Amino acid sequence: AALLASVCLLTSTAAKADLGPGPNDPYVTKAVTFLLDQRHLLRRPLDDEISKRAFDAYLKSLDPMKVYFYQSDIDEFAKQRLLLDDYTRNGDISFAYLVFNKFLERLDERIKEVPQLIAMEHDFSVEEELVTDPDETTYPTTPTEAKDRWRKRIKYELLNFRDEEVESEEAVDRLNRRYSSYSKRMKQYKTDDILEIYLTSITSSFDPHTTY
Repeated sequence: AALLASVCLLTSTAAKADLGPGPNDPYVTKAVTFLLDQRHLLRRPLDDEISKRAFDAYLKSLDPMKVYFYQSDIDEFAKQRLLLDDYTRNGDISFAYLVFNKFLERLDERIKEVPQLIAMEHDFSVEEELVTDPDETTYPTTPTEAKDRWRKRIKYELLNFRDEEVESEEAVDRLNRRYSSYSKRMKQYKTDDILEIYLTSITSSFDPHTTY
């Protein structure tokens, strides 16, 4: 059930550079907190356990395959892992923008290398391992590790195109357009979008059916 059915939709403004909290974000956040306290059937408190779940859910919503962030980014974010409940009660969602802006930075780094990785010669006769289950993999720790993981990812996608009998030139074009479009789409996110993703991470941490 949508928690904000009785709350007016408040529009935030988009930032020109880094995204940051909009003027109405604190009011919307506090309204969600109030509704969670008053209406949630489980009567589950907004506490450190919810904070941990929301932390994990928010990171997963941005980087589900663990291919953008470094482990060092996650370690830095984790210093606030038990504070999200306190922030939310105070209407403070600056953490959401801290993480999202870092995501955009890492997105730029990764996407910048994609055309080169697509164009390089791939040896499909060599057996390599690519872990596609996010629960079984970790975040890369170095630029070299990140780039090699992306090389394998691109190779895997090109191999899938070959299995579908897509011509090499078309496969290359499709991949370049796919990642270019994804980057452009993420950079078009506004504060309303970040607010929705973040608060949904919090509300769904009570149970999967509770959404913003």
